[in-house]
Amino acid sequence: MQNIRDRIELRFSNFGYIVNRRPWLFILGSLLVVASLVSQLPHIIVDTSAEGLLHKKNPALVTYESFRQQFGRDTMAIAAIDSGNVFNAAFLRKLQEFHSALEEEVPFLDEVTSLVNADHIYGESDDLIVEDLLESLPENEAEMKDLKSRVLSNPLYRNVLVSGDGSFTVVIIKPLLLSPAGKDLSSNTSSQKLSEKEVTAFVDSIRKVISRFHSPDFPIHLGGDTTVEEVLKGMTVSTMMRFTGYTTLVIIIIFAFLFRRISGVLIPLVVVNFALYSTLGLMAAFRVPITLNTTILPSFLLAVGIGDSVHILAIYYRHLRKHGNRSEAISFALGHSGLAVLMTSLTTAGGLLSFVTSGIEPVTNLGIFAAIGVMLALGFTLVTLPALLSVTPQKKQKPYTDDTSLSKLDNMLAAIGDFATRYPWRVVIVSCCLFLGALLLALQLRFTHNSLIYLKKDVPVRVATELIDDKMNGSIGVEFLIDTGKPYGLYEPEVMKKIEEAQHLAEEMVIEGRKVGRASAVADIIKEINQALHGGKIDEYRIPGDRELIAQELLLYEVGGGENLEKFIDREYRRARISVIVPWVDAVAYNHVLYDFEQKMRGLFAGHATVTLTGMAAIIMRTLASIIRSMSESYLIAGCVISILMILLIGNVRLGLCSMGPNFFPIVLGLGLMKLTGIPLDYSTIMVGGIAIGLAVDDTVHFMHNFRRYHDKCGDAREAVRRTLTTSGRAMLFTTIILAAGFFILLFAELKSTFNFGLITGFTICMALVADFLLAPAMMVLLTKKD
Repeated sequence: MQNIRDRIELRFSNFGYIVNRRPWLFILGSLLVVASLVSQLPHIIVDTSAEGLLHKKNPALVTYESFRQQFGRDTMAIAAIDSGNVFNAAFLRKLQEFHSALEEEVPFLDEVTSLVNADHIYGESDDLIVEDLLESLPENEAEMKDLKSRVLSNPLYRNVLVSGDGSFTVVIIKPLLLSPAGKDLSSNTSSQKLSEKEVTAFVDSIRKVISRFHSPDFPIHLGGDTTVEEVLKGMTVSTMMRFTGYTTLVIIIIFAFLFRRISGVLIPLVVVNFALYSTLGLMAAFRVPITLNTTILPSFLLAVGIGDSVHILAIYYRHLRKHGNRSEAISFALGHSGLAVLMTSLTTAGGLLSFVTSGIEPVTNLGIFAAIGVMLALGFTLVTLPALLSVTPQKKQKPYTDDTSLSKLDNMLAAIGDFATRYPWRVVIVSCCLFLGALLLALQLRFTHNSLIYLKKDVPVRVATELIDDKMNGSIGVEFLIDTGKPYGLYEPEVMKKIEEAQHLAEEMVIEGRKVGRASAVADIIKEINQALHGGKIDEYRIPGDRELIAQELLLYEVGGGENLEKFIDREYRRARISVIVPWVDAVAYNHVLYDFEQKMRGLFAGHATVTLTGMAAIIMRTLASIIRSMSESYLIAGCVISILMILLIGNVRLGLCSMGPNFFPIVLGLGLMKLTGIPLDYSTIMVGGIAIGLAVDDTVHFMHNFRRYHDKCGDAREAVRRTLTTSGRAMLFTTIILAAGFFILLFAELKSTFNFGLITGFTICMALVADFLLAPAMMVLLTKKD
């Protein structure tokens, strides 16, 4: 194994001479690669939609797509108007104007639903009349009282379009499912979904209309899942652009301090940006969107990629100052650190690739393209960086002496190593106590997910959504698809009565102490029709007991002008939907409640119809609930892969396995910190482990690589630790500073999820360095005593 490592290091060293002889050839090759990938950047897309979380072949998503083709979107924007009293003439006139403006001015609009155009069903002789509720406004106080009484007593309106006390109303604004731009003129149909730009135009136009109508007596709050997604998308793009710039600025400052050369700042920036933009170009080429998860990718790749350059440049500049020969310095730097940089890149990529087994597509994509980015950064560091060093004029500096500031830093690092090797048992025992304490805290973490709380409390869309939840008991929909299995199966009175019973059961659900909102279905329309045809008698608000009568009433509804049947049933009268409005709370809590309710539904419809839980909200709830299992598997895979790589690097199974201790130690501390600070283990923070284990192992690789080299030479563990920390220690310290700074910058992000991710990952990386400076030396002293 020793001979193999020596041969690899020799080849890295020889490669340095090759690059130095033909630098422009390697620079030109790098530019061609980058240019070809960057040319794809105009095709980059952003997707923060809920359905973007799922793999396209996910069976639940396939079912959901079929549902949407039949019934349209189940996501929406909701304009909530908190007037204090809906039932006054001035308010209703303004509501009509607002409703009309939305219909006329909002592009990519499917429908607007409010009290203005809600169905008003009544009988006249033997005819059934269906007209808009506010076809004509009340002309006096008596008519207004009658309208209020009819609205608040009707389940079609109460807690659907207006609050039970009549103080609050909503306007539901649904976008098209398919884009007009993708329409096939021969068939007048489209297969192209509404694009992100079209959804943005849809929401922006609603905001413009609202800005004209908003006033103290007509206060409008815009919420709903479509609006939340649009706000998250805007913050996603903003976060990525700003924090890429912030990370670049931190890198410039640190490299200027570390190397005190213009080339020491510009060259690594060029190299790491080659990797970053090549990675983004690959994502664009494969039409992989930027998501909430991948917003961290630019900052991550800048911080991680620059670490490779630090280890090469630290050795290069030190050798150059001592010997003055550029070609030899390049060769020596690649020979000294090339293998370690290769191994750190492989371990980081291995940790990231563990995300591939996730059931969440953005997490999978983050793992794949972050790993590709890490390997691209490695390639450009080993090829482009030495080529640029070869052609860049180098300012001569004074030869390195022990009086420089860097020597003082070396002495400090040596003192840390001496402390760890002088008191190894104390270091190990304290570390074990911290590990066990953090582990006990970490075991108390429970997985949760609520994307609304990613937004700050004063963000308007969060304020609006929470207001709607409070007033209407919900702002998002969960769908149950009832399939009778035969055409006109919905005409059966028994099926209709079971749909009615299912609605009542649904409205009894309580999630996190909160009742759900209204459950809507075709049974509501049937009962409304039956009551209207019987002169409005209260006891006739029921499902008819005769199949032919149900069929006749539905026909009369359509003939009378009713247009809402298609929202609840298909054209064959075979399938129906039950839509349940639910508040925006923890998705995992929903998963348990909805699972139990689905089982009740299946028992209720047994022998009559099949029941399928669908709708994007329900799918995401179930998908997120399964993350823990898949991510646990991912971490196990990452741990195994990285352990094998460490054994291969060190050449000793026992030392290789024990070296993983300093890598798992900071991750457990990070999880313990999450419990102490109240940070949830959610969709974003659960990724910290996979990313952190790949990053934490980098410094361990450099430490073990150099410890093994010096221990083989001198045979003394304490001396080997001292030499390791005085040669590679500085690079380990500064790469950690860069990495931690790259993540700590995320503390200034608008999204709370990004803040949490940056805090825990940055903390974990810092603890990894502490473990490599104290725990790793202590363990090596104890373990090598027996050798």
